[in-house]
Amino acid sequence: MTPTTLIKLPLQFVVRIVQSGINRRTIFGLFFNFWLNFSLVFIWLLMFKNAGIVPDSWRPRIHVRFAQNLDRFMFDVHQVSSWVSLGLLVSTAFLLWTYFYYFDETKYVRNTLSSSNSPIYDDYDDDEVQIEMSANKQSLQVQKQTVYFPVGCFRATPVVLVAASWFLLNIEHSFINNFATYKDLIAWFSYVLLHFLSPLFTAIWLYVFQTPGALKYFGLCLGFQNICGVCTHMLFPNAPPWFIHLHGEDAAADYSMQGYAAGLTRVDVALGTHLNSNGFHKSPIVFGALPSLHSAMAVQACLFITYYSRWLTPKFAMLAFVNLQWWATMYLDHHWRLDLVIGLLYAVTVFTVVQPKLKRKEREFVVARSRGNFGSGSTMGMRVFRNTFAQDFFDPYS
Repeated sequence: MTPTTLIKLPLQFVVRIVQSGINRRTIFGLFFNFWLNFSLVFIWLLMFKNAGIVPDSWRPRIHVRFAQNLDRFMFDVHQVSSWVSLGLLVSTAFLLWTYFYYFDETKYVRNTLSSSNSPIYDDYDDDEVQIEMSANKQSLQVQKQTVYFPVGCFRATPVVLVAASWFLLNIEHSFINNFATYKDLIAWFSYVLLHFLSPLFTAIWLYVFQTPGALKYFGLCLGFQNICGVCTHMLFPNAPPWFIHLHGEDAAADYSMQGYAAGLTRVDVALGTHLNSNGFHKSPIVFGALPSLHSAMAVQACLFITYYSRWLTPKFAMLAFVNLQWWATMYLDHHWRLDLVIGLLYAVTVFTVVQPKLKRKEREFVVARSRGNFGSGSTMGMRVFRNTFAQDFFDPYS
């Protein structure tokens, strides 16, 4: 292999990635789709970063004890109200299963397509596909009786999380005392690093390995739930646990107060830095405990990975991450159990609304594959490694 060839190979690979990303679009179309798919995420970030410009005189009263009192009402096992709350959460999970997630095998047929019985050979023109789609409209109407789920799809994750949340949060809450440096570092790793990395890795994984359109709806779900969360923070501000533990539950809260890193200050001491303390002091929303967006974002990433992953390891890893994140937020004194369960419900609600769209995208993906339309019936990874031994690795139906 000559030096010139060694130089050309990386360039050719980059060109192939760009061409696969464009996938019959223009560069402008690629960037437009990117901004459109993540528009709600960008709006959320703008809202959060600029929340401080709202005049204090326009803002509502800060609720200091509301979240604490409702947390006790819902989760204190010594109160009858907590068992009523458990019943309500389990009932909510039952309704979710009955009306949104139950699959009646006597009425519907689950898609069983695999790459072995529907290889993608030809690359049809878009015009040909549209003509064929129109000509086979009646056939597609018959196919509506087939429900399309990804291979290995675990669609009951929202139901399981809601039903088990009361038990899980109470168990994790019992481990938030007895501080130790190794616990501080684990909590920091989850609360800070994984909070940012998990949605990023989920987005990349969906784009490279999964059905076209999955990334779009992940971005919309993430953005919409976070916009709802910030709106709740602004319209119904609530004090986090650290405020009461520092100032007492009878203290008055006002918008001139700076944020506080709470348990993360112990991490700063351990690492010899002030990054966490300085970052939280500059937070534009200090009294945004309810709902917890740390909970909502972790849950949303978990919902998409358990829905699309065909392997058990990623599913269990994400379920473990959600529980680790719940524990970390409480251990670091940033959220009540109430905040976490409300964040869970925000994520589950948005995902439930979007779930029919995911089924429709899966159907379009399967139909494209069955017709040999490689452009619409392939993942980003399949296009990059087309006609190589690695193509099947990126094929969710391989």
